[in-house]
Amino acid sequence: MNFPLIGLHAWLGEFAALMFAWAFVELLSSTDANIRRARLATLLGVVFIGSAWLAGGFYYVEVYGTAVKPLIKEGPMPWVHSIVMETKEHVFIFLPFLGLLAYGLLQRPGDAMPENPVARTAAKYALGSLALMTGGMALLGFLVSSGFRAALEQLVT
Repeated sequence: MNFPLIGLHAWLGEFAALMFAWAFVELLSSTDANIRRARLATLLGVVFIGSAWLAGGFYYVEVYGTAVKPLIKEGPMPWVHSIVMETKEHVFIFLPFLGLLAYGLLQRPGDAMPENPVARTAAKYALGSLALMTGGMALLGFLVSSGFRAALEQLVT
């Protein structure tokens, strides 16, 4: 029943990465239209990452900790939990807050953002970091899933 949550979590995270990358690209040009699209993409990214946060958090508490983690730790790839999942857990907590920061940077009073290179540069750094980290979370999730599959295969053989 809860396993579809991991798919939803991954889907939402990937779309968040796409939205943050889109916003980053929009900020490469400083027209008003680009800033408006960057604001929209960032807002969507925050909504997607927040939703992924909720779905993944619920899955982690209800399923991963009791059913998946013990199998991974007893399987052929125990480092997957000890290193990869621990990294994922800590980055995961941080992402929605960085997304809110990026959105806040884009919400400068008035139309100052196109003429404010410092705010635009800070937003680019935040959005570039978000795009890389959320995209990297997908790779880490793949490694955790691989550790779980390897543990299940060991049980079968």
